[in-house]
Amino acid sequence: MTRYKSTALALWLKVQEPRALSAIFFFAYLVISVLGLAVAIDPPRSIQSSIGQGLMVGWGALLLIGGVLGSISVLPGIWWMERAATGFCMTAIGIYGVAVAGLPVTQISTRIGTLCFVIFALLMFATRLVKIRHFAYDPEK
Repeated sequence: MTRYKSTALALWLKVQEPRALSAIFFFAYLVISVLGLAVAIDPPRSIQSSIGQGLMVGWGALLLIGGVLGSISVLPGIWWMERAATGFCMTAIGIYGVAVAGLPVTQISTRIGTLCFVIFALLMFATRLVKIRHFAYDPEK
């Protein structure tokens, strides 16, 4: 059992500092990838009717590409690739926000709640971009 612990510890020590933040963003990118795959397999009809098939395919592709690139790049600290990933993710989130804002309003609190989550997601990815903006890789490696 100690061999597995030492292997897990060695892998954990290879994760970009701060490790907990990198791990959280790894899972965030995985979630975005799952969303992109879900959009590709079964696009949401309410949004598809407002943005059209072409933009729906683009939205799903942006989510999938951003999520995959982000999950590959965040743990080792390949920041040039992660910057591209966050750009893809933020563009996809922005498309979703515009599509939701353009849907007919059935309940104002639901609309405000959805748009607040969109803005929150954009701000979180913007925060990540600010953190990694200056270097292509970790300058200490």
